[in-house]
Amino acid sequence: MRTTGKKSSNTLVRDLVNVGIFGALYLVLSGLGASIGFIPAFIVVSTCVVSLVTSVPLFLFFSKVERPLLCCVLLCTLFGVVMTISGHGISFGLLCVIYGVLAGLCLKLFHKNFVGCLLANVMISFVPSSMMIPLWSSTEEYLAYCSSICDKAYIAHLAELSSSYWPLIGLFGFGAAGAVVGGFIARRMMKKHFERIGLAK
Repeated sequence: MRTTGKKSSNTLVRDLVNVGIFGALYLVLSGLGASIGFIPAFIVVSTCVVSLVTSVPLFLFFSKVERPLLCCVLLCTLFGVVMTISGHGISFGLLCVIYGVLAGLCLKLFHKNFVGCLLANVMISFVPSSMMIPLWSSTEEYLAYCSSICDKAYIAHLAELSSSYWPLIGLFGFGAAGAVVGGFIARRMMKKHFERIGLAK
């Protein structure tokens, strides 16, 4: 019993370390990918770029953790807390937790095979996609917030986007598409690793 308890404790520590490492990596890479959104014409497709650049580390993260549900929730919560502190609101943080739960369930239901990892990657792609929901749900407040850090031309473009829900659908659609493409790229790049843990035949 003691041996089992010690083993469980060791795997928990490893899982928490992986959450910290990959959580920090996800924050950095998603920030770099999202930076293309500072060019007005690329705002909607920026979520696709984020998904593409984060897919490989996320797949590696999925393969390393022993408690996928807990670890996905913690990873997304970490991102949500950082973004909430930076001004994105508590509602965004709660959405991050929900996406983390969904991602973890995908991994558990499909036993961390490729389909499960791909679906989990799509769920997590909704995290950065949700950051701009306030542009449609609280337009005036969001534009006022952005006006302190962006120029007038950029704000005008945001206001134009808010006049229709198609750009919001595009944010989620491009993010999911990037997650799918990124998932196949990740599988190819890490084929030997995936074969060893049963993610690829």
